[in-house]
This record gives sequence, C-alpha cells and structure tokens, in this order.
Amino acid sequence: MKSIEKILYLGGVARSGSSWVGQILASHPKICFRFQPLFAYKFKGRVNEDSSKEDFEKLFIDMAMSSDDFLCQEDKKLSGEYPGFTENGKETVLAFKENRYQSVIGPMLRRVPGMQLIGLIRHPCAVLNSWRKNPKEFPLGSDFRKEWRHGMCKNSGPEDYFGYLKWKEVSHLYLDLAEQHPERVLVQRYEDLVNNPLASSEHMFQFCGLDYAPEVAAFVQESTSSHQESYYSVYKNPYVAVKWRQEMPQDIVDEIYEDLRGTRLEQFLYEPF
Repeated sequence: MKSIEKILYLGGVARSGSSWVGQILASHPKICFRFQPLFAYKFKGRVNEDSSKEDFEKLFIDMAMSSDDFLCQEDKKLSGEYPGFTENGKETVLAFKENRYQSVIGPMLRRVPGMQLIGLIRHPCAVLNSWRKNPKEFPLGSDFRKEWRHGMCKNSGPEDYFGYLKWKEVSHLYLDLAEQHPERVLVQRYEDLVNNPLASSEHMFQFCGLDYAPEVAAFVQESTSSHQESYYSVYKNPYVAVKWRQEMPQDIVDEIYEDLRGTRLEQFLYEPF
C-alpha cells in the first residue's frame, strides 16, 4: 500500500497543456499520477464543494490505490501518445490533473492543508485554437465564431470550462488562490515551460518541495525534441505553442487582446519565440 505524504493538484482548462505537464510530474519516481479522477466513472460524484476534509482525504487514498485504466490512461500508454511510466508501490506523492470541476479547488485547499496546486495557464488564443481544431472536443457542425466566448456547444453543466470567458474565470481563480496561499499555489505559465522547459520544470518541482530527478529531465528533453501529430500526444515540437498565430481569425485575436489590455490577465498574452 502506498504511503502518501503529499498531494499535488494540477489544474488547467482543456487544451492548456496539462497532459504534457501531467506526464512531467508522472516522470518523477516519487509520484503516482492520476488523470481527471473527478470526471472518471469510478469516482464521479464522490466529492463536491461541500465535502469534508475526511471526504477529500479518503478520495485521495482511493485514487492512489486505484489502477483504473482511465485514471492511469493505459490506452495512451499503449498507443505511444504517453510514456509508459510504471509504479513500484513506493510512491509518496499523489498528483492528479483536472480540466473540469474547477470550483472544487478552493474548498480542497482550505480543508486539506497539505495540498498544493499548480494552476496552469496558457495563452487564451492558443487554448481556443487547439479546442476548435480537435474534433473530439469541438462538436461537429458547431460555429466557432458563435462559440468562442461561451463554449455552450461543449459546456453541459457547471463542471465544464470551455470557451474564452471560462478561461478568464479559471485564470482569475488561480491568481486569487495564489494570493491567498502563496506557499501552496503556483501559477505556471505554459509558455514559460515551452520556452525554457528544463529550468521552468525544475522550478515547478522546487516549489513542490521535490528534487529534480534525472528521470524528469530525461522526459522533458525527450518530449520536446520529438513530435507526434495526435491531439493528445505529449511529444510535441515547441512551435505548436504559437501555431495559433497563423490559424486563429484575426478579428477574434484582436478582440481578446483588447479585452485583456491593462488587466492582470494581460501577462498571459506572452508569446514565446
């Protein structure tokens, strides 16, 4: 049985790069990593904003002990989209990622003092462009010009966070939580990881109180020096971070830039390269 001493929550809206960052975490030999447990059939509905510390802690234990195919993303390991990291039962850190259920993060932080959050934020135009190009996430027949703000073609309930306004909501949430819990919440800009992956990922592990294991550095180098076209692959050429410049409708880009100019979210308009 694993003896879990630390909990790491990786949050980010869909298409923010959280699959890649999740596998960076998973590459550490002390970490067992789980994929979207609050969305998984096995644990869906187990906790909500009103859950107790005991409810959350029981969920964490069950997550760490589970070998559920969805939580461990066995299909992506078999396809080669994810690396085939294996666990030995001696992991002491549970890390998990969620793109949905963002409203649960604040209550979790308040009731589970040992938990830390990595709030991943990617350029909004990159997020929206990646979303609209993915046929598994942008419903067939939907009009991007009508959907980019509210994402109602995909948002089926309060647990979903698609569209520009949801990106803004989540970005403000992470910044607010970082102000409230500066030692426990790291707002990680995706473009910093792309532009300087080794140094930025090392800083991320240092923030979490973990060493920068050789296995982590090896995966970071491998994942940024090869490329797969799959939407869910974690092996990508760094220039995918700025493909949106040639692909996004310019009038939408201009509106987003104008909307964020002079606000605290303007910092996420940073473009690498």
